[in-house]
Amino acid sequence: MQISDQIVLVTGGARGVGAATVRAFANEGARVVINWRNSADAAQSLADELGDRVIALQADVTDRASVEAMLAAANNHFGAPVTTVVNNALDYSFNGDARSQMETIGWDEFASQFDTVIKGALNVIQAATPAMKAQG
Repeated sequence: MQISDQIVLVTGGARGVGAATVRAFANEGARVVINWRNSADAAQSLADELGDRVIALQADVTDRASVEAMLAAANNHFGAPVTTVVNNALDYSFNGDARSQMETIGWDEFASQFDTVIKGALNVIQAATPAMKAQG
């Protein structure tokens, strides 16, 4: 499939590596879905910058229903389902010297990362797979 025929979903696509990935796909002619959870302004600004082949859609990738609604909205917008997924979402914030240290860090701080990175990726892959299979 040519890149210009692809509809690419980039989770966590509003900032950092995700935004760079969105730009790279868009600059090569792909249609792109910028997924965001908390970065509405950054996502919309990026979508506005890149034009009508890009849409910003909110979804919490740890919530399967939210992911399915996002994929349906992308399909509705582009008239075809997502063909390519880039799992980039990460629930990370660096708080410098205030961060938990090895002696005191709790499992809950790791669990939120795993929920986003692993559970989120699984939700997106499982939700996108049926339409991808249907397209061959």
